[in-house]
Amino acid sequence: MLNLLYFKIELDLKEQIECFVDGSSIKKVNFQTTDDLDELKDFYSNSNFDIIVIDPSQDKDEIIALVKNTAVTLSKLIILSSVKDDAFDFVNFNIFGFLSYPVCTVEVLTILNRCFSKISLENEAHQLKFAKENFQKFISINSVSKIELIKITDISYFEADGRYTILHLTNGVSKMASKNLGEFQKLLNPDIFCRIHHKFIINMNNLLNIIKSDGYYCEMTNSKNVPVSKRKLENLNLILNMGKAIV
Repeated sequence: MLNLLYFKIELDLKEQIECFVDGSSIKKVNFQTTDDLDELKDFYSNSNFDIIVIDPSQDKDEIIALVKNTAVTLSKLIILSSVKDDAFDFVNFNIFGFLSYPVCTVEVLTILNRCFSKISLENEAHQLKFAKENFQKFISINSVSKIELIKITDISYFEADGRYTILHLTNGVSKMASKNLGEFQKLLNPDIFCRIHHKFIINMNNLLNIIKSDGYYCEMTNSKNVPVSKRKLENLNLILNMGKAIV
């Protein structure tokens, strides 16, 4: 749900905005109104609202001081003013949009639509970042007597062995896990782990060199050379950001 705050905005404009939102694809917006400057300052400084629509005509100096002195805010600020020159006073600050009265409804709704799209993209980016930060950090291997936890950072590469997978560690030790390679791939951060062969997934942080001799091989920090299939070269290139450099 998005939260939108009005500060001293005319009633007919509020009604137009809310009518626009009702007819849009936005699932839910919580609207709130305030005429209290101190309340506005608190809401803006603490990012209580996603969007704040302000008419600064009676409180311009205080509002300019507010946006100037607030170091960080996630609120998107839209200024609606009866004085066109107010745009010059706000231009140096991080406002999302400026419109002057008499306000064209289409212009207001266009700005709001851009604002909603921007917030949606920011939310998607945040969710993606959160997902990446929460990729599995350990691999668990069950045995009769214990559950062994292996740090992801200690794994040099994974090797398929039928329904099982061999974990080759950076210290040269190998461990057998009961999951297949495809199941492990779903758990791993694709920015770090690259499937270079139908039998192998390597940890890019433990890659030393690409060897071009009778095919392509990844030389790993545990002194093992892991083959790269022709079908997987492009994927490896993308992760290395090398274009066609190794082909």
